[in-house]
Order: sequence, then structure tokens, then C-alpha cells
Amino acid sequence: MLATEDKTMKESLDYFDSNKYIEYVEILHDYPYRELNDDKELIDLINSYDLKYTIHSPFIDLNIASLNSALAKLSVEEIKRSIDLANMIDSDIVVAHPGFVSFNGRGKEDIIYEIGREGLVEIGDYAKDNGVNACIENLPKIEGFMYQDVNQLNDTLVELELPMTLDIGHAHTAGFSPDEIYFDSVKHIHVHDNPGDDDTHLALGDGTFDVNGFFDVFTKNGYDGIYMLELNHIDFIQKTLDYMKNLGLID
Repeated sequence: MLATEDKTMKESLDYFDSNKYIEYVEILHDYPYRELNDDKELIDLINSYDLKYTIHSPFIDLNIASLNSALAKLSVEEIKRSIDLANMIDSDIVVAHPGFVSFNGRGKEDIIYEIGREGLVEIGDYAKDNGVNACIENLPKIEGFMYQDVNQLNDTLVELELPMTLDIGHAHTAGFSPDEIYFDSVKHIHVHDNPGDDDTHLALGDGTFDVNGFFDVFTKNGYDGIYMLELNHIDFIQKTLDYMKNLGLID
């Protein structure tokens, strides 16, 4: 729903429901839909469509690895609310960000990563107790963002027995190629393109990511999860689908 953030929920879902290639919609559980859990009318609307859903938990102004213990706790609780929402709309995937190192956190990275790890454990336990996969996302190459290195994220998630949301655009900004980003922990994928130096969430083919190589690697490895188009404009959805048709990836 990043691509339709200027539209109402109904307008967005009408659009997605009308496209034969779209089976899943990722609901951004942040402004203006942070209060979705308590809005029965919108929950009923979401459940009225013949669509399946994943949820992107809130990340605006939040940080599960914050040195401010109150903010770290609040951030974890916000992600738990997204897990609760997942059970309201029969979703089993919630995407969560692993946090960032703030300006005053420089030099304290070991402490911050440990705080973040504790947050991931709490989120993972809550998700498992509620029958939901809390899929932790690799972040783009932006100063302070944690787990830009997908290998580091995978090692942590394997240790904690948690799944990954692999964001291929984020991985591209961090210099990773398709054959370097396949992991068994990947259960959900965000798909978009960029020029390699900016997280622009462009249509596939409008950047420099090796799209063919990516789909080849994940097909050969038997990935059977969701490919979620995370694009920053509605026009990029059809453009991406057309690009995939031209590559023979969809009929």
C-alpha cells in the first residue's frame, strides 16, 4: 500500500482486487492507519475482499533498539499491535524493522545491538504464540540503519529462529548481488528497484538491480513465499508487472 498511500483504503483495495496478478496486499500499519485495530468498519472492509494480506508494522519515529528504554519498549509494543491486527485479518506475516543507531548512540553499537536483539526475541516469542511470522527486514544503506548487511541479519535470525523479510532494493543499496542474498530464513520478499545509491522504490527495470538474476536464484532454490511489490507510486505497479511479463516471469 506504499504505492497507494494517497488513496483511501477502499480505493486501494478496489484497485488491487481488480488486478489479476495481485493476490496479496501489504497493509502499512502506520499513519493514517495506526488505529486500524479499533476500527471495526475498516476491518470488515478489508475482510470483505477476495485478497490475502501481510502487514508492515509501524516504523515512523520508532526504534526497538533505542537507548531510551521507554522508546524501545513502546516500539516493541507497536509491533505487537501489528501481530494482533494480523489475527484480525487472517494474516500470518508481519514485517518489522530491526532498529537504528541514533546520533548519540555512536560508539555504543554493541549495547544498541544487544537491546535490539532483546526486542527481536520478545517480538518473535509474541508472534509465535499468536501463530504469526514476525519477518525482520534488512535495511538500506542509510547512516545509522541496523542490519544493512544481510549476512549479519541472517546470522542473528538463524540464532533466534526468526524469519527474514528480504528487501532486494535495500540489499542493492548495500552492494549485494542476487547470488549473495538467498537464505533459507527468507520467508517474505519486498520487490523494487533503484540506481544502487538511493532507496527510491522504483519499478523493476527503472534501476540497476539484476532482476533476472534475482528471480533465477530464488526459483532455483525453491523459494515459494510472497513477492511483495513495495513501490512508491501506483503507476509503478503496472510498469513492474509489464516488465515481468516481458521477461517471461508472469503470463
